[in-house]
Amino acid sequence: MLAGLAPCPLTLFVMTFAIVRGVPVAGLLFAGTMMIGVAITLCGVAVLSILLRDNLMHFVESRQRVFDAITRTIEGLAGTALVVLAVPEILLR
Repeated sequence: MLAGLAPCPLTLFVMTFAIVRGVPVAGLLFAGTMMIGVAITLCGVAVLSILLRDNLMHFVESRQRVFDAITRTIEGLAGTALVVLAVPEILLR
């Protein structure tokens, strides 16, 4: 919730650039457009998650073995990625 209060670095750069170039309105238009885009995206994800929640729960409950296999595969890949990234860091120090 608090993350939305921190300004985006790209927006700060564009606003600073626009002010330096003497066109602060362009920077404000960019920031407004970006804000509207983020709002539309977040609202879309929220609406889709609400609408598709029941379908996803039915899928998970009807295919428990497939879901368990997918979950174990993802956990295994994540663990392997951590080891692959950590071993060189440990050995090079």
